Amino acid sequence: MFSLDLIYVTTGRHPALEKLICEATKSDYAHAAIGIEIEGQYRIVEAVRPAVRIVDGDAFDNCQIKQVISLPINEEQRQAVVNRVFKLVGTQYGVDDCIVSGMHDIFGEHAAELVDQLINSEHTIQCSGAQVDLVRAAFPDFAGEGPGNYFTPEQSRQCAIAYAEQLGVAA
Repeated sequence: MFSLDLIYVTTGRHPALEKLICEATKSDYAHAAIGIEIEGQYRIVEAVRPAVRIVDGDAFDNCQIKQVISLPINEEQRQAVVNRVFKLVGTQYGVDDCIVSGMHDIFGEHAAELVDQLINSEHTIQCSGAQVDLVRAAFPDFAGEGPGNYFTPEQSRQCAIAYAEQLGVAA
């Protein structure tokens, strides 16, 4: 049995931006990523500038604030996530996508759709959007049907807590 770790952090590396995200979303967490075994090593996958990347598994060890929600997965699910990781790596990070998720958080799905049409974020992704997309490779019903880029880190975290409870796993 493997685990898919849903990681929520405030790193302290970008204090002004992190404070803005945390204040706007009423959360302690400004960033979302996943942790998973890839080619025999625990790795973290995250969407940051300039693009989605794979980093060492200890990349968030010194974060100011961190929560990890581990979902149990089998080998087939792990491989589905890893395959999706390799498709997403290199996808351009879109700060505009953060605006879309913020609009969704504050004003709902219709507002997010309107903003998304204006900025055309079809070929970019933000951190929690990447996380939701990757989790859905193992759990297609994770976080409902909305686009992953409509989720803030806090909204994804709340979905992860509920999903862990649904699976009978402590969050």
